[in-house]
Amino acid sequence: MSTVREQTRRNYVRTAAIASLVGIAASTTGRGQNELNSDETIRVPQDQPTVQDAVDEADGGDLVLVDSGTYDEAVEVSTPELTIRGTDRNEVVLDGEFQRDHGVRIEADGVALENLTARHYTGNAFYWRYVYGFRGSYLTAYNNGDYGAYAYRSSNGRFEHSYASGHPDAGFYLGYHNPFDAVVTDVIAEHNALGYSGTSAGGNLTIRDSVWRHNVAGIVPNTLGEEDPPQRSCHIVGNEVSENHNSDAPTRAYTAEMFGAGILLWGGQENLVEDNEVRDHEHFGIAATANVVEPSGNVVRNNDVSGSGTADLALGEPAGEGNRFADNEFETSLPSGIEDGSSEGDPRVGEVFEARARLVDDGELASGDWREQPEPDDQPTMPDPGIRPRPAERGTSWDEPQ
Repeated sequence: MSTVREQTRRNYVRTAAIASLVGIAASTTGRGQNELNSDETIRVPQDQPTVQDAVDEADGGDLVLVDSGTYDEAVEVSTPELTIRGTDRNEVVLDGEFQRDHGVRIEADGVALENLTARHYTGNAFYWRYVYGFRGSYLTAYNNGDYGAYAYRSSNGRFEHSYASGHPDAGFYLGYHNPFDAVVTDVIAEHNALGYSGTSAGGNLTIRDSVWRHNVAGIVPNTLGEEDPPQRSCHIVGNEVSENHNSDAPTRAYTAEMFGAGILLWGGQENLVEDNEVRDHEHFGIAATANVVEPSGNVVRNNDVSGSGTADLALGEPAGEGNRFADNEFETSLPSGIEDGSSEGDPRVGEVFEARARLVDDGELASGDWREQPEPDDQPTMPDPGIRPRPAERGTSWDEPQ
């Protein structure tokens, strides 16, 4: 991190802390100290007609507050420490009309997106690139042509209280950074190719207390190339993972072959998978297998895994050292003595994915259209959109008092 960027972040955090102590955000109308000061807020469409116009007008630390309506635009953000918030998650809709690329694309540190829906973009719904500090809270992303919530080569952030469906890559994606210093919590992903994908990402990265269902595959930390370090050091804990074998979900060629797995460490290393409920998958409940690199140092413990067509627990061959499965509730495994301390793996695990890849290569697998996936029901909106912005950082959540 550059010295300038670090100083900017420290100044912002210090200013926010001082404001909290002295109650700067209180107005003369008797509102509480956490409520908005109108001088810091740009309202859409009252003050500016479009979200982009408001973003262009805003300074760092400001709030762009968007009223109910459908906004046919693609928003670009280059101002750091900005918050873009809808007044109602289900009624503030960014619409790509199947022709614009990204709903909101961010190339600035510390930007938070809150209480918004984005749909029908050819690329991503919500997209952070090369940033330090990000947060997506109370977001809905559906039926977009690539990813839902996507943070690329970024760090120190979180996705929370959000929903993603109908994406041919992943509903939630954190990629190409280690350490990532990030949290994904209280999200729902369904009808995507992958619920979660994390390519060459890890290091103080937690995926927890979320629902992953009806995707092609559920949670998939992965290594896809040799140009970046292997995926490593992700903590997957307390999730509900079920029925991830949806042949009607949209896919890419490289996501289709992961079909039928709940939690898949696809060339992953030193991950901890614990206390998850994983059930009813066509192939594997929890599996670790080679992709570019061998899985090694992974710990899978205290999970409840059932109803898997091939095996509840699986370790593919070849496998590196130090993979350990312990104290799980399960019925079937490959190899059969997977909790006996063996790290040798079983070749039949890889054969399942190789057979799927051959079908993809031969064009024998149909894929659902991302434009035609089911529209979601209304999702819970942010409890109080009238309070002042909070820093967009890993440790800052709407669950925590300010």
